[in-house]
Amino acid sequence: MSQDVEIRSDEVQEILGTPPGWLIRWGTILGLFALLLLGWGSYFYRYPDVVVADIVVSSKEPPRKLVTQKSGFIQEILIANEDTVNASQVLMVLKSKAQFEDVLTLEDLMLTVKNTEDSTLLAFSPPRDLLLGEIQDLYYAFVEKQEALNHTGRSKLEDLSISQLRRQISKAQSSIDFERRRKINLSKEHKLVNERYIREQNLLHEKLSTVARVRQLQEELLSLDRLIQGAESNIKSKEFEISILRKEISTYRTGSEISSSTASSELKETFLKLRRGIEDWRKEFLVVAPMDGQVLITNQMLSKDQYVPNETELAVVLPINEDGIIGRVKLDLDGSGKVKTGQRAVVKLTSYPFEAFGAVIGEVTYKGKVPHNNSVPAEISFPDGLITTTERTIEPSPEMTGKAEIITEKKRFIEWIFESFRKTVM
Repeated sequence: MSQDVEIRSDEVQEILGTPPGWLIRWGTILGLFALLLLGWGSYFYRYPDVVVADIVVSSKEPPRKLVTQKSGFIQEILIANEDTVNASQVLMVLKSKAQFEDVLTLEDLMLTVKNTEDSTLLAFSPPRDLLLGEIQDLYYAFVEKQEALNHTGRSKLEDLSISQLRRQISKAQSSIDFERRRKINLSKEHKLVNERYIREQNLLHEKLSTVARVRQLQEELLSLDRLIQGAESNIKSKEFEISILRKEISTYRTGSEISSSTASSELKETFLKLRRGIEDWRKEFLVVAPMDGQVLITNQMLSKDQYVPNETELAVVLPINEDGIIGRVKLDLDGSGKVKTGQRAVVKLTSYPFEAFGAVIGEVTYKGKVPHNNSVPAEISFPDGLITTTERTIEPSPEMTGKAEIITEKKRFIEWIFESFRKTVM
């Protein structure tokens, strides 16, 4: 008991509560030294100031989405998923009144026409049995102007009398009557074959017929379609000829120089209209590869005879020969002024966690000058490829997303502390 009283006495408490002088002296010195060391370090240590933005990493030639330009039914799917395709290759066809092979045949023939001189356009003579559907009338208009220019020289007709011209009209009318009877017979045959084709299709669904039989009847229908179209083209040609001969009779004694010039101009105009008509038809009914690459069918339910609305995404074409990798970012207006070309960027990809894979180092190679939708576009290149800070190689894939930390400058750590404090206070 006496010991407890002595320990808790005032004298003992004073001794225990008063630290030694040397401890206060050296503690103060060490505290000041640590403070000076921290201030010195924060002055010389530079902390990176960054601008953070979302990034999409892909090839410089981005993937191209294939979208329908109009609603309709799928007639043909000419590729399989992940096929390698060439630029301008036809991938899918929407149903139309034309045979797409015939339209492409006419287009190829028109590409061989190097100029629009009269002699060149008069020599241009595609097959008469082409099934051109929506652009058939444009083709007929061109053929009509060909016939008109052929007869404006008058060298063939100037020695003919009116009675001879009328005999030519009669002869052309006989040809028209023959072609019309032929067309009627072909149409009747087409109807019978079409009925057999429908019957065989139904039997095929019940597994009572064969695919070969159905295809044979399909080819017969196409052959009859061409014969009917050939007869129709011959009728149109003779009708154009009769129209021209009648004009020759009415203007038998007039000069032909002005009409020849007009006919030449009209022929060139109809040729150009036909070319534009083919281009419009391609945009409406063909799905074409915009570049060399690999096609991925994004609509897995896509099939022949399926209805697709306007602006439906059908597939994506990925570039094969990737000309480098590029990252596209949209910088917020707040702070975008600090970003400049040549600055370093640390890219952390969403699909490759930073903790496991590290980051990819890039460089700002482009920054837009005009804001768009409250953001400024910029591009980041990867001179060393997609190699992370942990020496792991990232396999490129379409449109990889992530965050880009663009290092705009390196501030002194003490400046960063004061700026943070000032922002907090304000």
